[in-house]
Amino acid sequence: MTNTENTVYSHGINEINETLRLAAIKEANLQNVTHILYSASEPNSEMHTKLLELDEHLLETIKQGDSLMFQGNKQDSAVLCTKSRTYDIKEAETSNSCMLVPNLNVSNQASTCTNGRIIRTHNISGVFHTYYEVKEYKPKLEKLLNILEPTSFKGMEYESAIVKEHLYDWDRLQSEIQASEDELYQALNEYLIVNIDGIFLFCFLFWGYYRLISFEGEVQSLMLMLDLFDENSWELDQIDKEVTYEALKEFIPRPVFDILFMKYTEATSKSKEDATPFYRFNEEKCCKSLAKILLAASPVTEYKQFMESWQIGTPDKMQPKEEYLGGIALITWNSSTLEKEVTSFSEADLPKNINERFNELFKAKNKWTVQEITPYIINLSTTKMNVNALLTKYARCSQVNGIKYYSAKHGK
Repeated sequence: MTNTENTVYSHGINEINETLRLAAIKEANLQNVTHILYSASEPNSEMHTKLLELDEHLLETIKQGDSLMFQGNKQDSAVLCTKSRTYDIKEAETSNSCMLVPNLNVSNQASTCTNGRIIRTHNISGVFHTYYEVKEYKPKLEKLLNILEPTSFKGMEYESAIVKEHLYDWDRLQSEIQASEDELYQALNEYLIVNIDGIFLFCFLFWGYYRLISFEGEVQSLMLMLDLFDENSWELDQIDKEVTYEALKEFIPRPVFDILFMKYTEATSKSKEDATPFYRFNEEKCCKSLAKILLAASPVTEYKQFMESWQIGTPDKMQPKEEYLGGIALITWNSSTLEKEVTSFSEADLPKNINERFNELFKAKNKWTVQEITPYIINLSTTKMNVNALLTKYARCSQVNGIKYYSAKHGK
């Protein structure tokens, strides 16, 4: 019945009592308010209203007055984000008809002290047979590097070529990347993305734009820091941060310097007279990045030649070690030359899908020790499934001369 018809015909007390009698329902068991529902006055109103499932976190977010946001552009499947979590959303069907009735009070909310039966009428805003279900999801960060790569920081000498219209501020970045605010901030640190705020670079003044530090920009800055360390004959654990920055500030913007210095050093127990701490270079991280330079120039190199070149390019007080190549290169045996080789094999280039990743690993090398394979799968581990659990599920264990190896689950 439409709302128009409602003005012509309405249910009375006698009709309601007769309905209760025919249904064998005792009025004494009911509250004294009867709600009568009429069809929506506006046809197809369910087209502009959607039902969304809420878990405890989403419900608490709304109760606290915080925002829920749909993230992504037209080409993406939508995700729902709170400040700290990301949810995948999908339309689902329900076998029941869900009626949306505004301002309808039920249960104890509808009780009244008035004697006698009260009749209240309501219009149904829509009848729904679908709703959107939600499932907590890892943030979709694949696009982050792709959209920031064209304006990445490669060095001060390249800044004049940057097109300002291609830069991303926080609002533009957040609108395109399908991740919550907290998850996006975390990703910025992991991927060496900095906010260059108010830095004058040649003829440009960039305010608050997020810039990816490219591999070229990273290693160029690192080598400047290591050269200064060598020139001053500092001890490995006695690096002065501010002296380093003052010497290099013409070549490295402060935000870039800070994030790279934080990546490659750590505070020591030693300090200056004003209690400012000295820092220590992380030998493994420094050596690994210097090895990447060699691998970029020559993806396959005879082992002895590689180790010699690596040592020459490393500060005297650091010692390159074979284990530092984990996650970036493999040491393999060339049966043709009967020599060991160092071959570029980067974890970052492997598939994100866990089955596909293990397939690629066992194509590259038949058998792996735990130490060898860990850098290539640790990023896929979770609190519920650590590296050992992943190997148990996706690989086959064997022992050779007392050493445990892992190979393809269904390999020969």
